[in-house]
Amino acid sequence: MTTVGTRAAVQVPRWWSVAMWATTGAAVMAIAVMVVVDATRIDVLWWALAVVILLAGGLSWMILAPIGCARYREFRAVVVAPVVVILGVALVWFGVPDKVAWWLSADAMTEAARDCRESAGAWFGVIRTDTVRSGDGGCQFALDDMAIIGGLAYFAPGTPPPDHGGQGYQPVYTPYDGNWYLFAVTMHDHP
Repeated sequence: MTTVGTRAAVQVPRWWSVAMWATTGAAVMAIAVMVVVDATRIDVLWWALAVVILLAGGLSWMILAPIGCARYREFRAVVVAPVVVILGVALVWFGVPDKVAWWLSADAMTEAARDCRESAGAWFGVIRTDTVRSGDGGCQFALDDMAIIGGLAYFAPGTPPPDHGGQGYQPVYTPYDGNWYLFAVTMHDHP
């Protein structure tokens, strides 16, 4: 005798399981790339690749999830990818990879800033810089392929960064951590 509302268990086909775990793997890989790019400041093209992979994984998930839930009652396998994506995006959104990278790299960058030897394409801890140069009485580390636009700057204790009054093509400094400042170059003149 069969009661109303019960269904016999349907065997989950191998193709669905493989496709769902591949989708979840793509989501994990994309989020991992985003976290690494955010932490190390490597080329932003990797970020774009991660977004493309995440979009492809999302499309695959949108096809596989309804099939898995409705036909095979596979709720646990369906929920893993969205949880991974939500947690990963939350980490990036709240700047956790950036904070961890700074924690791992601050000593190496401070040591390099005290000498301030000009260089191109160097790693300090886990942070990649495009150029290191002296400027405005401090040491500037250009980041994110932003050699002209901005990065981090170190000023010796008791030496504040200059205020260029919003002049065009001059760095604007904002406090970051102790003697470190974020800087961005204003790309226009203020009237």
